[in-house]
Amino acid sequence: MQLAIPLLFLCALTPVFAASPLTVLHDSGDTQPLAPLLEASGFNQDAEASGLPPIAPPMDVVRQQTVTVRSPSLSPGTQTRIAVGKAGTFLPRPIFLVGADEASLSWLANHRIQLATLGAVGLVVEANGEADMLKVLRVAGDLPLAAGSGEMLAEQFGLRHYPVLIGPAWIEQ
Repeated sequence: MQLAIPLLFLCALTPVFAASPLTVLHDSGDTQPLAPLLEASGFNQDAEASGLPPIAPPMDVVRQQTVTVRSPSLSPGTQTRIAVGKAGTFLPRPIFLVGADEASLSWLANHRIQLATLGAVGLVVEANGEADMLKVLRVAGDLPLAAGSGEMLAEQFGLRHYPVLIGPAWIEQ
């Protein structure tokens, strides 16, 4: 019985803790709103109006749709190595950008083990429908992938070409 009273008290306070507002532990001053990134990636923020979730759809849902992804400022090619600077410290994981072109598929096949070891996530920035998405998925194996525009990343990091790996210190092929 002595243990039951503190346990009941703790259970009564749990909803109070769950409803507490978030606390900012660190703000570097470089924080940018998420809305432009979501819009540039083609994701819908207003879930209630559209009935869609405000996150990237799972790849099995993407595969069932006719997917066309465009990133007009990016093209397949050789990207010079770029120092990421302060922006790279805010990446929770390395990101790689690929398309469905032969150069991207070859790069992905050659770097798949390294990408998996780094815990990198991929963004397919150029694809012309389901067949292209399936080609990338086959080569990627178990690597996590999403499909979306790379325009915001291209602008942020000065990219012109893919495939690339964006890490905490460097952007490289």
